Amino acid sequence: MPAKFDPKSKETLLSRDRLDPHRLISLIPILPHHVVADVGCGPGYFTIPLAKYLFDGKVYALDVQQEMLDATQQALDAVHLTNVEVMRSKEKKLPLEKDSLDGALVSFVLQEASDPRALLKDIGRCLHKSAWLVILEWYKREMEEGPPLDQRIDEAEMRSMTEKLGFRYSGKRDLNGKQYVMLLRK
Repeated sequence: MPAKFDPKSKETLLSRDRLDPHRLISLIPILPHHVVADVGCGPGYFTIPLAKYLFDGKVYALDVQQEMLDATQQALDAVHLTNVEVMRSKEKKLPLEKDSLDGALVSFVLQEASDPRALLKDIGRCLHKSAWLVILEWYKREMEEGPPLDQRIDEAEMRSMTEKLGFRYSGKRDLNGKQYVMLLRK
């Protein structure tokens, strides 16, 4: 079973050296009124910028680890954002209704999932027709940082897996030479 990110190291996930969340938001088809899930929100690195952008929408901050959700809630309380619902998720099942989302951000989660296909299938259940899905993952090659190589999901494998689940590929971008972002539509 793939290892989960250790919540004791959550400060690493908040480093602005990682990647710019506002740059990511500029790459995705998000609108200020959308309802979006931040799947595997961790300590809220993307949740806060998403919530600020979605001033007329809502963010569901979802994670399987309570310590990460607590950190997200603390960050939200510090900036007084009220359009975010922090919820504990199961590994393969989101606590959301069918067709309830305009979009979902899945950042560095699938390589930690015991069954990435099952998680993607359930995310698809929650997305309405023509909704967007953005996946961030590590390139599958040796480098000094990131998860173990055997946990990483190659871009071609990710595309194949998502297309078999009924998602339409819209494009891919390199983030920083180490990570990629893939945009899909339901």
